[in-house]
Amino acid sequence: MISATIAQLQAAGFEGLNIGAIAALAGVHESSIYRRWKSKEGLMMEAVFELFAEHIAIPDRGSLHADLVALLSATARYLRTGVGRSAIQFVLATYNDAAVTGELRRLWTNRFSAVQQIFDRAAKMGEWSQGADPMPLLHCLIGAVYLRTLILHERVTTDQIRDLTLWILRERGS
Repeated sequence: MISATIAQLQAAGFEGLNIGAIAALAGVHESSIYRRWKSKEGLMMEAVFELFAEHIAIPDRGSLHADLVALLSATARYLRTGVGRSAIQFVLATYNDAAVTGELRRLWTNRFSAVQQIFDRAAKMGEWSQGADPMPLLHCLIGAVYLRTLILHERVTTDQIRDLTLWILRERGS
C-alpha cells in the first residue's frame, strides 16, 4: 500500500491523494487501509518517510564531513522534487493536528536514530566526541537547507553545503 500511496502522490500530489484510488492501485478494499492506518494522514506520513529513506540514504563516505555533505545534498535534491514538495505541503497542512504531529515526531526520531551511525563512525575515527549529542549540529545544517530551499526558494548547491558544513565543524572544533 505504501508503493500505491507513493504512486498516487506522484500522480496527484498531496491535495489529490485519495484513499479509494490508493486502494484500487494496491488491489485492496479501502477498509484494509483504514484497519492499518486510521487516516489518510497516517498513511501519507509513512509514505513520506519511506520516500525519505529511499531518496536520502545514510551515507558512508569515509569522513564525517563527506557523510554530512552527502546527506544534506540528497536532502536538498529531494526537497526540489514534486514528491518532496508534496511532503512539505502535507507537513504544513497538518501542522495543527496533534495526532499527526505526534506521529511525525516519532518518525523523525526514528530517522535521526538512523543518522546516528554517521556520528558513531566519526567517533571511532576521532572526528566526533564519543557520546556528544549530534542533534544541535543536525538541526543547524538541516535547518539551513530547509530555510534556503523552502522559504527563500534558493537552489542549494553541493559546494554551498560543503562550505557550510566545513565551517560549522571547524567552529565546533570537530
